[in-house]
Amino acid sequence: MASLLLIMGTFWVLLPCSFGVHNFAKSHNQFLILIARISWVVLLGAHILLGYMIWFENASYWWLLLLVAAHILFLVLFGRDLGAN
Repeated sequence: MASLLLIMGTFWVLLPCSFGVHNFAKSHNQFLILIARISWVVLLGAHILLGYMIWFENASYWWLLLLVAAHILFLVLFGRDLGAN
């Protein structure tokens, strides 16, 4: 179950969140765009790291809740417009 949630979260970061960062970049300055892109890469890397921790280490599943909170925070800050236009 944790693997399924992790894979779905990864696809959510790759598709809608990347459109959110792209649309965020259209209307903000370079510094905020840099913060948004770095945050997106960190969020994507967190999925990879958590996948490794769950599959090969003895990690707690509570880390998934932290990742869900990171998704919500990212989408509130940068992903208001998730359209692909």
